[in-house]
Amino acid sequence: MKEEEILQLTYILEKIGKIEFEHNNSFYEIFKSTEDGYMINIYSSNEKDEDDEYLFENIDGGQFDGSAKDAIQFML
Repeated sequence: MKEEEILQLTYILEKIGKIEFEHNNSFYEIFKSTEDGYMINIYSSNEKDEDDEYLFENIDGGQFDGSAKDAIQFML
């Protein structure tokens, strides 16, 4: 992923508090944690239910205590 794309995602994450994107056939969900930092989830499918929640278990994820940009780069 290009630096420009990472910077755009960082801007959105900082302003809105959540982003979702696809990269290398995986689906990423990063959002502001209720504690410090961000929660990161990676899914193998982007299928969601009527409440806009992912239908499948995440294949990786967890809490990240760094900046928005660092959270994005860490999982990529």
